[in-house]
Amino acid sequence: MRTIVYIDGFNLFYGLLRNTPWLWLDLEKLVRSLLTEKYDIVAIKFFTARIRSDKFMPTAPHDQACYLEAVSANPLIQVVEGFYKRFRVKLPFVKEPCISCGKVKYATVWKTEEKKSDVNLAVEMTSDAYEDKADAFVLISGDADHAAALAVARRKHGKVTVVFNPHEGECTELRKLSTFYKAIPRDLPARCQLPDEVPVSGKLIRRPVAWK
Repeated sequence: MRTIVYIDGFNLFYGLLRNTPWLWLDLEKLVRSLLTEKYDIVAIKFFTARIRSDKFMPTAPHDQACYLEAVSANPLIQVVEGFYKRFRVKLPFVKEPCISCGKVKYATVWKTEEKKSDVNLAVEMTSDAYEDKADAFVLISGDADHAAALAVARRKHGKVTVVFNPHEGECTELRKLSTFYKAIPRDLPARCQLPDEVPVSGKLIRRPVAWK
């Protein structure tokens, strides 16, 4: 079956990769480890956004840029970028209200939200289904926001829909709309790493020091 894979990068990171040493992930190897040979992969679409530098992660933008350049060297992989929006917001402290006055204390914090990536994924999936670019549509995400696009692919266009959830908890909405549904094994990223050096356009892109 002709197969297109849609990877929700934000969901993959927070569900499976955060606080691990496996960020230098080989996306094609991960996908092929999850799928059987009957799925003929024609494209892997990776939806993400470039992060901003801050004092807590000064090298993060450069490290991510190296990774995106490395994965983009694979002709099967298409990186589709959204963006991050950062704004101030007041949030209450976790602690109970003050015993003496009953007031809840608030703190002003920076809140970062990823924009356009979910929309980009939905547009790509529904467009690809309409144009009959594949027979099977594989989603790597545990985000129920993708349910509508998955429903269009399966119910309107009769496509095989497969979901691999990076999170341990089940997403009921996605399970209901999938021909096949499975949680990604927690130890899989360790076995699906890119080489420490990836040749790209006559140069070598190296795994960032912080990712080793």
